Amino acid sequence: MGKGHRGPVKGLMGGRYKPLAEDQVRRIHEAALSILERTGIQVEEPEAVGLFQDAGAIVDPGSLRVRLPRSLVEDAIDWAPSRVLLAGRDPRWDLELVGARVYIGTGGAALTVLDLESGQKRPAALDDVVQLARLVDALDNVHFYLVPVYPTDVDKDVVDVNTYYAGLANTTKHVQAGVYTVQGIRDTVEMCERIAGGAGPLRERPIVSFITSWLVSPLKFATDVTTLLIETCRQCIPVVLSAAPMAGSTAPVTLAGMLAQLTAEQLSGVVLTQLAHRGAPLLIGPIPATADMQTGRYLAGAAEFGLANAAMAQMAQFYHLPIYNSAGMTDAKIPDVQAGFEKAMSAVLAALAGSNFIHHAAGMLENMNTVAAGQFVIDNEILGMAMRVLQGIEVNDEALALDVIDEVGPGGHFLMSEHTIRHMRSELYYPSAVVDRQGWDMWQAAGGQDAVERAGKIARDILANHRSQPLDPTVDAWIKERFGPIV
Repeated sequence: MGKGHRGPVKGLMGGRYKPLAEDQVRRIHEAALSILERTGIQVEEPEAVGLFQDAGAIVDPGSLRVRLPRSLVEDAIDWAPSRVLLAGRDPRWDLELVGARVYIGTGGAALTVLDLESGQKRPAALDDVVQLARLVDALDNVHFYLVPVYPTDVDKDVVDVNTYYAGLANTTKHVQAGVYTVQGIRDTVEMCERIAGGAGPLRERPIVSFITSWLVSPLKFATDVTTLLIETCRQCIPVVLSAAPMAGSTAPVTLAGMLAQLTAEQLSGVVLTQLAHRGAPLLIGPIPATADMQTGRYLAGAAEFGLANAAMAQMAQFYHLPIYNSAGMTDAKIPDVQAGFEKAMSAVLAALAGSNFIHHAAGMLENMNTVAAGQFVIDNEILGMAMRVLQGIEVNDEALALDVIDEVGPGGHFLMSEHTIRHMRSELYYPSAVVDRQGWDMWQAAGGQDAVERAGKIARDILANHRSQPLDPTVDAWIKERFGPIV
């Protein structure tokens, strides 16, 4: 919501930050291929085993260990699309995932919400999916709506279609979420075909995408989710291959070892998706993290988190595959200074590295377990600043301003210069009222509120007054008739 920009600033090119040298990228690639050929992956889902076996993989029927030859992996990488479109209902919010183009948004499946009024934790509900979609719809620096909570008040059999409907009806940005049943995937696709205007238009401009956390690190396919992954590929809707090993726990403690294992895991998913449906649109979804060596807990705010996610962005660019990975996470329990510096560090690193679809970057607290409305507003400003960093510095005759400097001369000032007026809104990022830049006396006179209090006020105002473009009333009525009670 920065005042200096007109409309969304998104899709800027990253790739300036490269934690891995070129030879290190190749060594990790070779290590990943070695893991897949020598160690292999464990696969119990019968259809997946059959797909691998028919393609020439070596399957041990006793252990269900599947070993993938290098040639099969390389073919699958070639078959997978290098560009994936994730469309918004409003084309202004289309996301073209290719190369090092950067978009940043929400993430999650948190089970609890830090209530905006009471400040207390409570179980997440379907109405939170609605309210958070409306909030995100109003935040210009949040580029997509990955549903950040799992609604605990909805039965699993109908959670998919209800969750996607709640998102689509309350934001015009792209909607993504986890999926939980095969029928839920089919129902969601049927609903989205009606919203998009048919099966063809939905595939041309997919307004939704699916997350499948099909991989249990280290190197084991989750049987039920693998079934969902195969179904999403055959529906030809973009799918995320999400896996989140922890260095020192479910992956080697060395970052290089974790990156090699995670790359192997991601490539095994690429192979399966392309065997299920050649050309199926996908995002590799590596989320490397570290374990606390004292407690074994997942660390969301560690410096290594941003470092390793940036490294995986380099691996994705090496393979010419779109990537979904993480930034903006924190181990803080409430919106506080710890949340601020942990979130900002990883957000800037991932953006500069050129991660395509950076999720978890808005609203999350307590290591993905909780979300807070005010935190979405604060994170909107962190992300706006990260995108401004990504814009870099333009150097040309107009920007160098030699004539202006000569005109003003020694001892002058530039405040009223025509050059300043012409460029100040495009050159500088102007945050919303969540950031206070007044002097002490003016700040006290305005109530002396801190950023958390100001963010809460902004969130309340958005939720009271903002409404997104609604679904077509005829389509909306058809959805409610077709799927019964729905939010």
